[in-house]
Amino acid sequence: MRYLPFSYTPECSIKTLEATEKFFDLNIHIHERIAALTWGYQSIGKAIPHTTENLFSGHFFPYVESFHELQISCNLALLGFYKQAFTSLRSLLELGMLSVYYNINDEGHIIVKEWLHSKDTWEANTPKTDKIWKILRSNQNIAGFDDKLLLRNRFNALSYLHNYVHTKGFKFSNQLGRLKSNHQTFEEHALLNWLSAFEEIILILITLHMLKYPISIIKFDWSKKIGIDNPFPVLEEFEIEKIEELLPENYIQEIASIAREDVFTQNLFGHIKSLPDMTETEQKEQILEHDMMMIENGQGFLEWKKFQLSISKNLSPEGKAELKSRIEKLHQWALENNMMKPKIERLEEEGFFQKPPDQK
Repeated sequence: MRYLPFSYTPECSIKTLEATEKFFDLNIHIHERIAALTWGYQSIGKAIPHTTENLFSGHFFPYVESFHELQISCNLALLGFYKQAFTSLRSLLELGMLSVYYNINDEGHIIVKEWLHSKDTWEANTPKTDKIWKILRSNQNIAGFDDKLLLRNRFNALSYLHNYVHTKGFKFSNQLGRLKSNHQTFEEHALLNWLSAFEEIILILITLHMLKYPISIIKFDWSKKIGIDNPFPVLEEFEIEKIEELLPENYIQEIASIAREDVFTQNLFGHIKSLPDMTETEQKEQILEHDMMMIENGQGFLEWKKFQLSISKNLSPEGKAELKSRIEKLHQWALENNMMKPKIERLEEEGFFQKPPDQK
């Protein structure tokens, strides 16, 4: 970046990040709030069903891209690019709503295609707000909730984010409406304003997804029916409890009420409950197979073992004994099948990657 007429530089970003981290050290609750909101939105992605019909169809793409925007917005805010962080928040909101919009009738694998492939057609255009809400409200759960608790009003209150996208004057510029340095600086008011918008967006998006997929509010020990390899669009109890801390109590109560009355939700829940409980032997075999897959397709046994031991400190004595037994079995398996090293290293040793000749 030398010899360029820039005042916005990577060095300024580093200083701003350091100042932001000091602010978090003094205000742990703010950092914890950002983390809770982020984990909550990551969890709700599990509520979106993946079936043999829609797998790899692109129906999940709007949610995935929205989570990318969430990460980018957070990074920009930490580095002092607040205007751009607000712009990414706007994209997060829109993409998160499209995740529900395209899947509203469980046909996302079909209707998302034009938009997904960026075709030069009218159908491929990102729909406007009124159309999005019209389709969202075609779902009786969302319509009933909105009529009662006015969810769209919360969305409308975020319309100011559009001003950052189009720089509506000094207030929505990189100066943020203040006289400040012409480079990245830590601005407490901007960070807190960003967090306020971020919180509202996550609240809206989690609510919409839970209304579309009400089974996501049901607490149940799914593992006793299907172990760790869960094919159903459900959340673990601890994830629901974290979301309950994010959403208003009346939101949680209303979603839970809707789940009790939703026919599809109750039928799916009934089906899962009717499955036979997995035996202890079946659960152990499933865990062993999962570990084998992780070792074979990624990190290799040595790194897998290192990670398992690093997280074993909080295990019960029984859990530690079970882990020790599993490590011994997998160690022998890894030795016999050349799975000690990460996959990339094994492939290199087997000649799958040919190194380029040294350039003179």
